[in-house]
Amino acid sequence: MPPAEGVEAVVVRLSNPRAEGMNNTNRVENEVASMHLARGAVAQLGTDYVGLVPAVYAWKAATSASSKDEAGFGWTIMEYKSGVPLDAHFRALSMEQKLEIIDQVAVIFSATQGVKLPPSVTHHGGLTIDNGGQIISGQGTLQEMEGGPWKGFVESWAFNMQGKLKEADASEVISGWTANGVRANVDRMVASGLSSIIRDAGVDTTSLVLIHRDFTMNNMLFDTESKRISAMLDFDWAAIGHPGEEFFTSFHDVKGTTRMIHSEELQKAILTGSFGDGLAKDVANEEEHEAWELARAWDAALQKHGAIRPSDIKGMVVLEKLRSFTDLLAPFELANKAMLKRRSAEDIAVMRAKTEEAIVKGLEQFNVGG
Repeated sequence: MPPAEGVEAVVVRLSNPRAEGMNNTNRVENEVASMHLARGAVAQLGTDYVGLVPAVYAWKAATSASSKDEAGFGWTIMEYKSGVPLDAHFRALSMEQKLEIIDQVAVIFSATQGVKLPPSVTHHGGLTIDNGGQIISGQGTLQEMEGGPWKGFVESWAFNMQGKLKEADASEVISGWTANGVRANVDRMVASGLSSIIRDAGVDTTSLVLIHRDFTMNNMLFDTESKRISAMLDFDWAAIGHPGEEFFTSFHDVKGTTRMIHSEELQKAILTGSFGDGLAKDVANEEEHEAWELARAWDAALQKHGAIRPSDIKGMVVLEKLRSFTDLLAPFELANKAMLKRRSAEDIAVMRAKTEEAIVKGLEQFNVGG
């Protein structure tokens, strides 16, 4: 509920069921529950962090997952937070100022990653709210089709791969990768190879945490007077899953993602936590030099504040390889019709061939094929 004295402004969010790649089954409930858990955890950090996650004043679930009329849309009314977008502000700062902000971001992340999940939340997927107001396991929002939640990590990952394959089946360009026996091998991997790949990597499949899935400065506000982060926003994609999954889609601005965005050397340093003393100095490109400095600082800040780093996660290198392979099954450039309209038929054919080749190499890497 809003404060008794009232408020001057609120934020109203409508969940659009036509958004691509989103599951609307319990989308509003998932965000409301995630914000509630994160708000409580961040508030425990101290007075500088109380109220960082907006309060939810009222909400209503969608009448159906495929409602086409606004009257059936789910909605949320939440607290309005002041501040400037941190991502735009961050770029103009000195390195010293950037490092101060990175430390704040790490503090906030350590709290959200360390959220104590309710006993009723035991599955991979998302969150929902039962008729008694209890937060329980539910379907995820950022997934290609309805499904879940899943008791096991392997089942959750297999479902995500199946979602990508469904996209591939719908693409006239990809045609489900049925040519050259590729699809048969991918199906074999999903059905029987995935569990052994994850098991042999030593992944702790019992570990469950709250994942924001877009933990970036794009979703933070900043108070230019106090020099502090004033809001952590947008839990629409939030999920419950393995701690390694957060590093797939978050932290690209602090150079903490496990995706290869600058160089294989930097990616390896992030995955291992070993940045060396002179690696950044040897980089001639100014942009990449800064990336090394930010990544090193981010890794150190996570360790300082007790957060789980990629290098702390057993099997993280294999999980990143699986993430990369899964994305190849329906890459945005080939599966999205709008993107295809921007390219020539020749460019599309070359891109498809290169992607198929990468899938085959990935299958060989995981000892699947032939």
